Amino acid sequence: MMVIGAMSAPEQDHTNDIEDPQMPLTAHLEELRRRLLWTGATIMVAFVVAWGFSQHILTFIQEPLKPFATLQFDTLTDPFFSHLKAAFFAALFVTFPVTLSQIWLFVSPGLYRSEKHMVWPFLLISFPLFVGGGSFFYYVVFPFAIDFLIHFDESLVPSLRIGDYLSFTLRLVFVFGLVFELPLISLLLTRLGVIDSRMLSRFRRYAIVIIFVVAAILTPPDIITQLLLAGPLLILYELSILVSWIVGRGKPKAEEPE
Repeated sequence: MMVIGAMSAPEQDHTNDIEDPQMPLTAHLEELRRRLLWTGATIMVAFVVAWGFSQHILTFIQEPLKPFATLQFDTLTDPFFSHLKAAFFAALFVTFPVTLSQIWLFVSPGLYRSEKHMVWPFLLISFPLFVGGGSFFYYVVFPFAIDFLIHFDESLVPSLRIGDYLSFTLRLVFVFGLVFELPLISLLLTRLGVIDSRMLSRFRRYAIVIIFVVAAILTPPDIITQLLLAGPLLILYELSILVSWIVGRGKPKAEEPE
């Protein structure tokens, strides 16, 4: 009995580190609904504000294309929906930290106290990395991609639709923004014990294939743009291995169960 009591005491203390380990399903659904409402309301407010600046947002998005071509539209609704799309994506971009915070608030009751301390650096650094990824695409990758695609066949005259251009540009801005989160996600998962540097190293050959497949799917069918996405992805994957190795070195090894 003494042995059982000695073994159960630490387990009880460890369980108490969780705020509500036995939260019922209805409470989880209610909490999910609350977080979705907060996220949606924040995006809606940001959208209303961004709508007032939609012309400036569209001008900024078109800036890399101005030396090469002028955007056109072929349906009466294209101008309105272009402003709508630009304002909506600007709202999503600006409220990205709020979305991450609401995800964190939803999952935090099921985490231990030691795990919760890891998430705050993730929330603080994630948005600068997201902005950095989007900026890298807009200022570095996009001009090369436009120049290559516009001049691929000089006998053709560009006649670009505003809707297609916006969808292409905004999609890749978000893709590059999320890609730049890879080292931070690696850090978080390593601290949580989900992955380690050895696992990432063993998976490297498969990751290279996946990276080039993803780059081919998300970018136009030209090798330049695909390499401009695949290159940073490969660098970020190697950086993720390094980050995981550094975090793993400072992480105490778990004791073997008796």
